[in-house]
Amino acid sequence: NVSANEVEVTQATGSAVNMMERINGLRGATVDFSGIYPRSAPTAAMSALVQFATGYVQYVNAWTLDITWPEVDITSFTGVASTGWRTWMPGGMGSWGGSWTCKADNATALTMPSVGAAAAGTFKAFEDGVADDPTFAGNIGTPKLTQRIKLGDYSEVTYSYSGSGNLTQKAGTSFPGLLYAGTTATAITKPTWDINGDGTPDNTTVLTVATGRTYTFPAFWTKLSLSWKVDDVVRVSGTLRVAGSITAA
Repeated sequence: NVSANEVEVTQATGSAVNMMERINGLRGATVDFSGIYPRSAPTAAMSALVQFATGYVQYVNAWTLDITWPEVDITSFTGVASTGWRTWMPGGMGSWGGSWTCKADNATALTMPSVGAAAAGTFKAFEDGVADDPTFAGNIGTPKLTQRIKLGDYSEVTYSYSGSGNLTQKAGTSFPGLLYAGTTATAITKPTWDINGDGTPDNTTVLTVATGRTYTFPAFWTKLSLSWKVDDVVRVSGTLRVAGSITAA
């Protein structure tokens, strides 16, 4: 998604002006992507699990996780010819949340939306066969409950949840990490954008659109969304913010 700003420059001429005049300003771009996790040897997400001691998590059959990061326009005067592109960096604080869907039963009462402090929640991505299963974890609240009731059908319940504080990710021993590798739970932090610390974006991305045809640009992610459903692979989607200029080849 690439676009340029348009600036109207229509001026009075002392005679009739029939159409407005414009010039093009700076460009900006984003990249939306989707795929399967893990990309190599994908597996059905049958061993996923939601654990939330203070909430209802019976018969969970789907859950989602959305991680978002704000973006800040840092375009400024440089005293030299413009590159023609806006410059961006990640904002200071991200947010995370999502939902899970489950079935109501006759034995366990539903829990109402949360009040007060958030509580620990753990989202297991897969069974790794050892103690170090790939997981996401953090404190959550459940601000919304939706229950669908239809005669002759099971009752389906969806809880929306919001993260409070850090979200940690652990890759386990067999699966690639979404953001970090290894069996140590690691807090997800600001996306990488300035590798050498000089205040300019240089985390290079190469997007191949066809054989021999590429876009090369600095970028950072602003959104990652993951979806688990019974009898399906894990679906991943997200957005990259192009942080500077694009080179097309």
